[in-house]
Amino acid sequence: MQDLHSSTLFADTGKLAETLSKKGFAELLGVSPGRVSQLIAGGLPVEPNGRIHVERGRAWVAENVDPNRRRASLDTPLLSPALVSPRALRDASEAEISRLKAERMGGQLIDRAATLRTIESRARAERDAWIGWVNRAAPEIAASTGADLAGVVAALDRLVRAQLILLASLPLGAFDTAGRDE
Repeated sequence: MQDLHSSTLFADTGKLAETLSKKGFAELLGVSPGRVSQLIAGGLPVEPNGRIHVERGRAWVAENVDPNRRRASLDTPLLSPALVSPRALRDASEAEISRLKAERMGGQLIDRAATLRTIESRARAERDAWIGWVNRAAPEIAASTGADLAGVVAALDRLVRAQLILLASLPLGAFDTAGRDE
């Protein structure tokens, strides 16, 4: 007897398989395999290989089984997680974890914490560079304009800090360059 795995119930395209084993059809309907055996004895159509065609089987159940005896509604979406076994959900989750690990090892994914540390470190370095620029540029500006050095330093420091506060308050989406024509 074939065991139900996510690869059996779902094709690679994400659609429900055309035929299912007795156990798979039972899990699709939300009933026990024994109940499916009872339905087969009562006339549920079965393929020559013993599998049950999903659409024909669901139609037969809708026409021949008392709605009060059905556990799961036949009107629910085919891919509803409520109709998939816990084992199939676990297998799908484990497959997703394996895929993510492989992508990370292949260099396609990066560590979120390390990325945030790098971005914060870069932002601090840029902030410090701008504040340091005030002390480097102020003497040159004061000498070329004949202005008071202390006044130029104070004005530049105030303007640079205001600009840094403005940049820090902008949402990250404001810096997104994806999709822009350059």
